[in-house]
Amino acid sequence: MLADIRAAFTFLTILPLGSAAAMRRPGKTSAWFPLVGLCIGALLLAAAHLSPFDRDLSAFLILLTWVIITGGLHLDGFGDCCDGLLAAVTADERVRIMRDPRAGAWAVAGLSLLLLGKWLALRSVAVEWLPLAPIFGRWAMVWAAYRFPSLRDEGLGAHFRDGLSMRQALIASASVVFLLTSPEIAALWLLVFAFTTGFGRWAAGRLGGGLNGDVYGAICEVSELLCLLYLVLVYG
Repeated sequence: MLADIRAAFTFLTILPLGSAAAMRRPGKTSAWFPLVGLCIGALLLAAAHLSPFDRDLSAFLILLTWVIITGGLHLDGFGDCCDGLLAAVTADERVRIMRDPRAGAWAVAGLSLLLLGKWLALRSVAVEWLPLAPIFGRWAMVWAAYRFPSLRDEGLGAHFRDGLSMRQALIASASVVFLLTSPEIAALWLLVFAFTTGFGRWAAGRLGGGLNGDVYGAICEVSELLCLLYLVLVYG
């Protein structure tokens, strides 16, 4: 278990805590993705409380910390999805576009709007609720990977699903259940669940029947933004 937890941190953050052996079946580590999200959230809380700046600059510092600790992994997937999923071409061509390392106009626009949205939300959200966004964002990736088939038998998406079973999905979900301390938080989880299921079904249809690593990253990023917007709306 400890090796899986360490590998989850290595996979989702810039922290080199795992090992090559532990990463051979990374799907087994997905049970601990919400735990990684909790630790990321704790780091964001620390950045918020230690910031000597005003609200605007503190929000920027929190966002900067968020991007750095995750290595921009999910942002890259989100940008690729903007270019590929929104293209008016065939499913095979969309997949090819998403594998292209170059960023197109949709990626630039999408990433700009996503980061702007997060920054604006961070200016207003009550900081004690910050950890919920990275926790639910990483749970959403586990649910999407379990719920939908992999697009290919190779690549990051297939690598991510290797070893993932109902056991890992249940452990990840059980760890989130402990956070559902109010009807408002339960409603937030349902919102993330509905978005992940709906977006995953739409993306799978656009790509020919399955999801890849880019879509998992996009699901994480958009789920985090939805969480922040919801928390601003409900708690301020």
